[in-house]
Amino acid sequence: MLLENKVALITGSSRGTGAGIARVFAREGASVVINQVQDEGDPQHILEEIQAAGGKVFFVKADITDEAQVREMMSKAEGAFGKVDILVSNYAAAIPRKGFQETTWTEWQEQIDTTLKAAFLCTQAVLPGMKAQRWGRIISINTIGIHQPAPYYHGYTAAKTAMLGFTRNLAVEVGQYNITVNIVSPGLTLTDEVKAMLTPEAQEKHEKQVPLRRTGTVEDTAHAALFFASELGSFLTGLYLPVCGGQVME
Repeated sequence: MLLENKVALITGSSRGTGAGIARVFAREGASVVINQVQDEGDPQHILEEIQAAGGKVFFVKADITDEAQVREMMSKAEGAFGKVDILVSNYAAAIPRKGFQETTWTEWQEQIDTTLKAAFLCTQAVLPGMKAQRWGRIISINTIGIHQPAPYYHGYTAAKTAMLGFTRNLAVEVGQYNITVNIVSPGLTLTDEVKAMLTPEAQEKHEKQVPLRRTGTVEDTAHAALFFASELGSFLTGLYLPVCGGQVME
């Protein structure tokens, strides 16, 4: 029970990687706040699944790019569990896969808002409590695409790359309060959405490029986040951890 008596707020956790992190954290003893940003996923299913396994879970729908909704989410989380010890910024908007010349600043701005602005607002919301108790974990879920760029991911990659600076500057400032700030960056991951569109041929081609010869799972990312969230990672901060079977080595 690596997270016993801890409370974790995980944004965008009504599906995919965020839901996987919520399951793993709850399994390890954390009380988990799951968040739906728009209408993605099935939060009721995730909530019932965690409860059926004996976990403590609370659901909040909130647009994490809206400051008032973030404040309300934080208030509800503290009302349910008394505090927030761990923040996982996970949510990602749909990616417009276009050539640079075809993209618009509006599309870029959405990526910046749902990544950087959301992390900014959520982090400002949780920091006072973390500082007061002199313990906290701030983790963002990123992508190996910032070191291995792919075509047509322009705004997404730019927003995710900005999180490096955000994370490292914040880590320097809040370390004195025993708060760590880190990044987990998965490669291709077998979420339900990926499984639905990934052909066996494409998966096989991808796995030939991965030293460990397999595609990542939601649990792979969740276990890396668990390491940073627990006392196992208590002396690590400002780090970027690729979770990709060796496809990127830092």
